[in-house]
This record gives sequence, structure tokens and C-alpha cells, in this order.
Amino acid sequence: MAASNQSISNLFDGLLEQSRKLREQTDTAELPPIQLGLGEIERRARELRKTGTSAQKDTRAQLLLQAGGVNHDEALRKLEIIDAQPYYEPPAAPLDTDLDSYLCSRKEQNILSSIEEGMQRISRDFDAYVAKNVTMEWDKQKERIFEHFGLLPTTEGEPDRFRANAFGASSFSRTARPGAGGVQGIVYGSTSVWARSATHSILARPTPAPSGSIFADVDPSKQLTISRPVQIRQENYAGVVRQLNEARLAASPYPILYKFQDISISSGSDVLTLQLTDSWKMLKDITQEDPEANPFGSGPKERQFAKQHMNVKPDSPEATPLKKQIVSGSRRYLERLFYNHVEKQIDDNPMVAKLGGIPTLQHKLKAYFNVRASRQAWNDKHFDMNPDNVPVWAMVFFMVRAGFVQEAAAFVKDHHQFFQKVDRSFHQYITAYANNADRKVPRHLADRIQVEYTQLVRDAENVDMFRIALYKIIGRCDLTKRSLSEVMPTAEDWMWLQLILTRESDRAGDPAHEVFQLCDLQKSVLQFGAKHFSSKSSNVGLYFQMLLMSGLFEHAVQYLYSFQPVDAVHFAIALTFYGLLGVTSLNAQRADANLLQTGPHSDYQINFPRIIGQYIREFKTTNIEDSVDYLCLICLNGDLPPPDGPAQLSICHEALRELALESKEFIKLLGDVERNGNRTKGAIEKRMKLIKIHDSRDFLRTITEQAAAQADEDGRWHDAVFLYHLADDYNTVYELLNRSIGDWIASEDPMQFTESNKYQEVNADASISELENPVELGKYMAQMYMSAVAVYKQISVRNREALLVLLKIAEAKRHFLQQEYDKCLSQIENLDIIPMEPSVEVGAIRKAAQNFGNLHDTVAKNVGMLLKLAVECCAQLAKQLRESPFLDVTKMQKVQEYKAKVKCAMIYAGMVQYKLPTNVYEFIAHKDENM
Repeated sequence: MAASNQSISNLFDGLLEQSRKLREQTDTAELPPIQLGLGEIERRARELRKTGTSAQKDTRAQLLLQAGGVNHDEALRKLEIIDAQPYYEPPAAPLDTDLDSYLCSRKEQNILSSIEEGMQRISRDFDAYVAKNVTMEWDKQKERIFEHFGLLPTTEGEPDRFRANAFGASSFSRTARPGAGGVQGIVYGSTSVWARSATHSILARPTPAPSGSIFADVDPSKQLTISRPVQIRQENYAGVVRQLNEARLAASPYPILYKFQDISISSGSDVLTLQLTDSWKMLKDITQEDPEANPFGSGPKERQFAKQHMNVKPDSPEATPLKKQIVSGSRRYLERLFYNHVEKQIDDNPMVAKLGGIPTLQHKLKAYFNVRASRQAWNDKHFDMNPDNVPVWAMVFFMVRAGFVQEAAAFVKDHHQFFQKVDRSFHQYITAYANNADRKVPRHLADRIQVEYTQLVRDAENVDMFRIALYKIIGRCDLTKRSLSEVMPTAEDWMWLQLILTRESDRAGDPAHEVFQLCDLQKSVLQFGAKHFSSKSSNVGLYFQMLLMSGLFEHAVQYLYSFQPVDAVHFAIALTFYGLLGVTSLNAQRADANLLQTGPHSDYQINFPRIIGQYIREFKTTNIEDSVDYLCLICLNGDLPPPDGPAQLSICHEALRELALESKEFIKLLGDVERNGNRTKGAIEKRMKLIKIHDSRDFLRTITEQAAAQADEDGRWHDAVFLYHLADDYNTVYELLNRSIGDWIASEDPMQFTESNKYQEVNADASISELENPVELGKYMAQMYMSAVAVYKQISVRNREALLVLLKIAEAKRHFLQQEYDKCLSQIENLDIIPMEPSVEVGAIRKAAQNFGNLHDTVAKNVGMLLKLAVECCAQLAKQLRESPFLDVTKMQKVQEYKAKVKCAMIYAGMVQYKLPTNVYEFIAHKDENM
């Protein structure tokens, strides 16, 4: 068993070795290894089977041919030898020597290609016009229209944002004061669409920014509704703006802040209105506008602060005087506000105040101290009292806080004995502080104050807190900590302390710890933000006033615009009037631009043109002159250096042109020209000085002519004609009339007579604005210009002749539409364009055809229609004669004359065939055949 297994193993080993040797012998490049699967082998087998069947069929065919005496192999060899290629070449095309046919063919191809190119160009122009002038956002347009007419549901549950603590209106306490009444009205900005292009127009309703507002940096969710008092205030604001422009035209001063303040005082008693009233008072203090103190116009002038505020680096020396004025003005306002608060607290709490005696300054402040002491936890505080039980340090502090610095120094002098015992150096400090206009003490005194202040702070529990406050104020001590919450707890007190510590000095010359300028205060206010001053987002006016007092006028306008756009716009106007508002020209017309932007000098700028443009959309159609008054204010910034100044002027002029085009109140806005050539000025021309236009010719070129060009570009030919007429460009008026009448004549095929193209009679007494028909307008303008020789001479002869010819063609068309064929044919023959006399020679027709190129373009394009009218008139008249009950020889001769006229028209049409529409010659030939 083992031996048999060994033999089988040896057999298999031998077979394996033989297979390896066989593979080595056959593994060459000519014999690739077999790599076919079973499926592929089966497919190839079927193919071999088919090939075998075909070969079998070929064998049978060979046998059949051999039986017939045909040698298959020999015939195949002979067929392979034969070269049949040369005998099957296509014959050469015959040479065409007919040059006329070739030229006619090429001419037809050129004409067809020209027509095709013209149609493509017209299609592209039409698509571009539609894309430019027609918005496809139908859903948004519909929503805006519904919103304008109040068809959208109003949002319920709107919080009353007027309930707040009024800055300057409350009692300097942290208790809130409820606002007066509710606020119901229409949300500002919900107006209908008014735009040709929202991308490049300040008057257009722009596409909302991602935030949903017309400005990317304005939150519309914070916007308050316009109540009835705000609407009244809005109307009164317009009257002040009108008076402002009248004063500017007369070069007389105008107290704009004082006027706006009066409107705010009389428009309501809610918290926000009271805050805005205080804001106007604050700006009066900053600008020193006081009509009572400056009755002869010695107050601030128009654009007085522009060079110090606009396009100036914040830390430049040019801005220093204005910074000092802002600080001093804001401080004076807060000091006066504090004294009014002192008197009000005494009046409200007479029993606690215990004023008594003569109400002098000292008595009032002592009474105010009593009121404060009764309300605040001062029981554990130490106060230095004199023998008369008067808190001397508190008295001095309240005097300084109320702005009575000289009185404070006098009070210390009067109580010299007391201060000698407590602080013998303070009299010297307060006297030096009061005698310096900049509230600055000499260096040696400042150093002494710093040392003493440090000692007082160390023993603060046993030192009168008002004494520490006075040392901090007089010596500007420890500027890293600029708050005294126990002495000055309110936001107004905090701001007054910041302003009293602010000093515009040389950063390089003063020690770093003594440097605190207005720009540092501005950074602090912006850092705190609105939430720090109004935690519940209800006290809108508080943060607004903080921004104004710190000189951040642009931020103040942007912040107020989020809540109350009506007042924000007029604050912007007042600030712009005095040059206190930086404005931007970059992207001013973009719909997605920010309201607040940063200028090239890191200064802040407001998009003033756009807020004016958006504001007047509310009344642009109802009160045109008020709209003009507001738009003229954009040119206040025309005094800026290039490119900003010219850009502002350009934006204003463009807005005025668009206002004229959209309102179509051309006579009110641009004036009128009487038949005798005298001009009457419109609202814009009366304000030429305000928009920096110096003479009437410049006005016509800048406003009227460009408005006319824009109207012409937009396809508003009627407006363009009237505007060019106002611009004294009478030749262009004729060009437009010729083009409009020519288009009107060619617009409808008179052969397709319907009720819609039936001639409509026009009232002879209609005014120029009512003449929508270009033919009637052309007659009116031609009569007007013919009566004025000086005007008529300014029109080219070619345009005058063309207009007369077009009016005659229009008259012929009118006769045809009224089926007065004989009058129509007579009118056409009198034009002397188409020779149609029966006896006319071919040479005369050829001469008329050669004169076709000399015709005015507007006349030439209507020659084809004239031919069709003439031929149709001849056909209709001949038909009437043939269908008459008595057909005599005279009538037959007349019929033959009409046929001859048609022949002349056909010959003429044949000579100018390629200059006419394609169907004209076919139409004439068809009529000639049927006659």
C-alpha cells in the first residue's frame, strides 16, 4: 500500500515537471497566454459556426458558376486588377459667366444679412432697455404697494418705547417717568415704489439691505411708529427748511437750532420729545447760537465749523478750537441743566428743603443739600459743617457743578477762617482755578494738589466726600478713575465729570497720566454703547445726547435714525448747516451703503444725500417745492474740496432732474417760456444760488438740458420735447418732433383699418401738456416758433422742411383713415416726392428716385407707406367709378388715369425697391394686376 502511494506521487511530480518545461518552451512573445473565459469561448465558437455556414454558401455559388462555364478564380483576379476610381470622379461645375446674376445674388445676400443684423441689434437694444427700466421683482413691488396703501396687516403688541427716563426732563433720579399717551401711526419708510433705478438714485426706494432696512447699519426693528405729534412736527419742519432757504437766498442769518427747538417744544410732552428739545438746547450751547444775544447776526455763520470738523484728522491741530468749543458748550448745558434741577427739587420738596429767607444761591444750594441728604444714605458720611451748620464742601462743590466757579471762590474767601482751620491751601487752589479761562491751575499748584489728593483718598472714610471730589476736579487727579458715584450718581453727572476733566493738550509735552482729551472720551462713550446708558432699550434720547455732548455727531444721527428718522434727518440738516456733520460722497447713491461710514482721515461720515432723498419720498408728489427745498440742502456740502464737493453738487443736480422727470411738474419746477420768448422761473431756478449755479444759461445746461436728455433716453418723447423747449434748444425740439411724428405715422398700417386706429379729434384749446398726439404737438410748436422770428432762425432749414412734410403726410393719413381718398391722393401728390402724373416721363421718375437719398430720414422711412396710401387711394377711387350706376367715357378715362398713376408708383418703387420695406412692391404689383 505504501509502495503504490509512492509510485502515484512520483507520477504526479513528473507531470508537473513536464508542464513547467512545456510552458518555458512555449512562453514567447508570438504566443500570448490564453486568457479567455467560458463565455468568450462560447461566443467565438458561434462566430466560427456562422463563418462555416457562409463558406458553405460560397462553395455552392462557385459550383453553380462553374456549371455555367464561368471561371470563378479568374474572374475575381480580373476584377481586382481593374482601377475604377478615375472613371467615377464628379464632373467639374460649369463656369458661370453671368456677372449681373452674380451681383444680384450677392446684393440680395447683403440685404438679407443687413436686415438680420439690424433685427438682432434692435432685439439687443430692446432687451437692454427692458433690463434697465423695468423691474421684474413683481412680488416685492406688489408688497410695497399694499404696504403704501395700508393693506398689509399691522403688527400687534408693539412695545411702547417712549416710556423712559428723560435726560434733562426727569429729576436726576433713577426712577422712570412714564411717557404721555400711546403712539399710533404709520411706520416710517413704508411708501410706494418710486424709482427708475434703485441702484443709482437717492430718491429711489432701494432694495433693502440684509438687515431689512434701507441702510445696512440701521436696525429697522427698533424703529418707532410715527404718531400724530410727529406728523405735525414733520409739517412744521418743512416750513422751517423753507424759511432757511429764503434766508440763505437773502444772505441773512437764520437761527435754525432755535427754530427747530420751538417746533419740538410745541409738538408734545412725551419723554422722547422732551429729550429732543434738550438736545436742540445743547447744540445751541455748543454752536453759541443765541438770537437774543446776537440780534444783528453776530452768531455762528453758515458752514462756520466745516474746515475744523470735516475731512480733518481727529488729532490734528486744526480741530483743537472746535473740540474746546464742544467741551465748553456741553459743560455749560449740563451746568445750567443742573441748576434748573436744583430749583425744581426745592419747589417739589419745600418742607424738606427748608429754603426760607431770601432765595440766594447759597440758600438754594443749602436747601438742595437737605433734599439730597433726606433721600440718600448719607447718615454714615462725614460732612464738614461751619458754625452755622452749613456743609461748606458740599456748597463749594454744588457751585462748581452748577457753573458758578467765581461764586465758589468768593464763598471760600468769605469763609476764610473755616478753611484756614481745615485746609489753608484750598483758597489758593480754587482762586487759581476760577481765574483761568481754561480751568487750569499752575504746575506747582497741580503737583501739590496731587499729593494732598492722595492723602485724602487714603483716609476717605474720615474725609468729606465733596472735598475729595473738588480736589479731583481742580487738580485732574487720578484720571484712570473718572467716576464719583456717591457724589455724582446720574449719567448727566458722569458726563459732566468727563467733560470737566477733558483737556486738549499736547500729548508729547504732558505726562501720560495727565492726558485725557475729547477723543479719549469719545472712545469711552462708544465702548460703553447704548446698552450701558439704557439697559432696557427704552431711553432712546439718553445715549443720543451722550453722543452729541462728546462730539460724535455722525454717530448720534445714525443712532437716532434707527428710532425716529424724522427728527434724525433734521438734526443732520442743522449740523450740516453749521458744518458739524461729516458727509460721504463715496457710494452715496448705492442702495446698500451704510448710513455711517469712515472717511479717508479716519473721520466719521454720514450718507447725507440718501437720507434726504429717502425722507422726501413721503411728500414728493404732494408738495414739490418742499422737496426742492430739502434737495437743495445737499449742496451745503458743495464747499468741500474735490472730489467730495463736486460729487455732492452732482448728486443734488441729478436728484433735482429726477424729481422733475418723475413728478412731470415741469412748469412749477423749471419754469415756462411764453410765446413772446419771455421766461418765467420755476422753483429750481429760483434757488439757483443754493445749488451753486450762477446764471440761467448754466442752469439750463446743468438741470433742464440733462433732464431732457434723460427723458429722451428713456423714451419719453413728450417730456423731452417740453424740456428742450424750456432749455431754449429749439432745433433739438424739431428733431424730436420729426422723429416722434415719423414713428407715429409708421406705427400703424392704415391698410388694416380698425376702430383703434381711427383718427381722433383733438381739442383745439388743449394745452401743451395735454397734447399727447405728436402731430398736434408738432403743429402747436411750429405755430409758436413761426410767430417768433428770433426763435425760428435757430432751427435748421432741413428740420423745418422735414416737419412740414411730416405734418402733410400725417394729414394725408388722416384723410385716408376718414376714407377721403381723393383728398389723401391730392395731398400726396402735392408733397412732390412720388411723381404720379399720368403723362410723366420715365426720366422724371428716375430723377425723383435719385432724390430719395436726399430726403430727411424721418420722411424717407415713410415713403413706403406713402406709396401704399397712393396706390390704395387710386384703387378705391377706380373701384368707386366702376361700381357707379352710369359708367361713361369720362369715367373710364379717369379709371385709366388712376391705373397710370399706379404704374408710375410701381416704376418709382422698382427704382428704390431695396430702400423700401419688402412688401411695398408686392402690394403695388398686386393692386396693379387687380385694377
